[in-house]
Amino acid sequence: MLSGQSEAKLPDPRLAAILEQIRPGRALDLACGSGRHARWLAERGWRVTAVDILEAPPAGIDYVRADLERHEFTVAANAWDLIVCWLYWQPDLLSDIAEGVRDGGMVALAGKTTGRFATSLEAYRAGFRGWEEIEAGQSETIVWLIARKAL
Repeated sequence: MLSGQSEAKLPDPRLAAILEQIRPGRALDLACGSGRHARWLAERGWRVTAVDILEAPPAGIDYVRADLERHEFTVAANAWDLIVCWLYWQPDLLSDIAEGVRDGGMVALAGKTTGRFATSLEAYRAGFRGWEEIEAGQSETIVWLIARKAL
């Protein structure tokens, strides 16, 4: 860990391990929260747009304030090399996310296994049938899927 950085500001290690190997492009971070993934991607050369409902945007990134549950943000079709939606689950976003990724692009998704935004690996896999699964799994608290859209 870098001096002065807390773990909350570092990207999820599952995400970082995969994305460190990927050539930067355009990334969308949905429900970005504090912006830890968006900032990390931007530091590595990605052109990042982050979306959340927070009043105060995370520093240092292109930020769109929007309520995803109210559909205040539209994911542009075939516009993104990577879409991250980490620890947020909204089932009706899956088809928009899938359509938003360019051929050969990736998704990095994670959700909680309990509570209001609980999901499952099966739900993610159903939304991304035919995509190459790069990394997927489930712990007691979260489920994740990192996958690539076919060329």
